[in-house]
Amino acid sequence: MKIGINASFLRKIDTGIGQVTDGFIQELLKSRSKKNEYFLYLEKDIDLKLPKNFHKRVFLPMLWRRDDLFRKIWWEKFLLPRKAKKDGCDVFISLYQCPTNFSKNIRHKMLVHDLILKVFPEYLNNWRKKLYFYLSNQSIRHADEVLTVSEWSKKDIHKYLEVPEKKIKVAHPSVNEEFFQTGNHDEDNKILEKYGIFGRYIFYVGGFDFRKNVSGLLKAYKRLTERYEINDVKMVLGGEDKSKYSPLFTNVKKEIEDLGLENDAVLTGFCEQKDLPALYRQSELFVLPSLYEGFGLMALEAMASGTPAAVSKTSSLPEVGGDAVLYFNPYDEEEMARVMGKILQNPKLKHHLSEKGKKRSKKFSWKKFMNIILK
Repeated sequence: MKIGINASFLRKIDTGIGQVTDGFIQELLKSRSKKNEYFLYLEKDIDLKLPKNFHKRVFLPMLWRRDDLFRKIWWEKFLLPRKAKKDGCDVFISLYQCPTNFSKNIRHKMLVHDLILKVFPEYLNNWRKKLYFYLSNQSIRHADEVLTVSEWSKKDIHKYLEVPEKKIKVAHPSVNEEFFQTGNHDEDNKILEKYGIFGRYIFYVGGFDFRKNVSGLLKAYKRLTERYEINDVKMVLGGEDKSKYSPLFTNVKKEIEDLGLENDAVLTGFCEQKDLPALYRQSELFVLPSLYEGFGLMALEAMASGTPAAVSKTSSLPEVGGDAVLYFNPYDEEEMARVMGKILQNPKLKHHLSEKGKKRSKKFSWKKFMNIILK
């Protein structure tokens, strides 16, 4: 059997979809399956050692090289299906939702990560995004099989796109092996110094768009320092400030200044994927204050790293965290501060959450994820 795979996001390994794509491909290579022939479709060549039954197909639109939504639609909707048909693919796996469609001769499996744009239509703030979203939704409905990363996302797909539940399968992703490793304290500290981090700290990493609720986290941290007299733990925020590009993103620097937290909050800027395990490991506490997550990969990364975690009790996050994290209402800054304080002031609880998190994180594996997708 010939199986095609949209592996385009291998060029964006620092994104959630990039990590899931990489995890799936690496597990597929580890399985050393010789029963099938695999075709990896890419927009940028990637250095991968492939066995003889794996083939790379790297291509871009001839006249449009800029990485934007026009190129995405052109590549995913028109060029990709032609290439897969030419290669004689029997099955095609789209590792993220996109406008790709196939004729009846190719069985199409599409992995849908979330329906954020349905839940928060504010993100559809121009006609290009609306067009891409519309075409992607049409393709989800027409796919032979829909896969998704959580039971919560499965409910959303059924609710908003009216896809029959029996057509949707859940495949929980995992995280890279580096997050499960103990690490070296001295080497970890060198990484912390690289980002200007010294002393004890609470850690957040991710986007700064309004759905991530970083503004609420900073206000909760302010309460933590004032009401719970915890003044020796800084707030470290990992991620890029994109507020100058879109009103959908929080101006984190201004929020910090308005709250008078200039000496207590650290903005690291973009965090390299290879540095994240150390940033999690050395933190006192990881906090994920999101209003909505299709899966919540960062929570799983923290748990695998042995970092105590406090996360929102919304969307898919309880499904990921189970009883290994503490929860709070992300709209209630007082409750968020109280939960953070509870963990920071109780060494036994911190140790308990660390051990529970490491144990629970091992339930998520790339092998299970791969097998569900290929089945």
